[in-house]
Amino acid sequence: MFSAERASELMDQIMALVCPTFFDAGGSFQCSGCWPGGNDQPWFEIRVYPSVVELLGGKDDGETVYQGFRVDLKELQDALFPLYDEVQEWELDNAIGQADDLPRPAIMISGKLKGDGDDILTIHICSCPPADADPVEKHPIR
Repeated sequence: MFSAERASELMDQIMALVCPTFFDAGGSFQCSGCWPGGNDQPWFEIRVYPSVVELLGGKDDGETVYQGFRVDLKELQDALFPLYDEVQEWELDNAIGQADDLPRPAIMISGKLKGDGDDILTIHICSCPPADADPVEKHPIR
């Protein structure tokens, strides 16, 4: 099972591995993590997404935006697959009308982590931030 400390370490490690695979990105990225089945279960989920920026001044004052980006899928695969003993899912999720709050489309990889018994790690590379994401920066408009 994932301790809070192990979960935090994994989130830092994932950010260090995936961000170099992004290009044409004008902004920064964030991640969040959760235990979908409860923190007593061996499944941890990490979501990586573009950071939200709040615009200051001008006609768009107070609006929030995020930057698009592209992903080198081969580099992403090369960076993440070594974390796993077994990759069980590697897909593009663009399902519409789902009951969950996952921002889509998203690239998803999931499987058994190396050397961690039955621990399952699911990573979502989301094309946009979640609806409840707070701005991490403020940009003045001139």
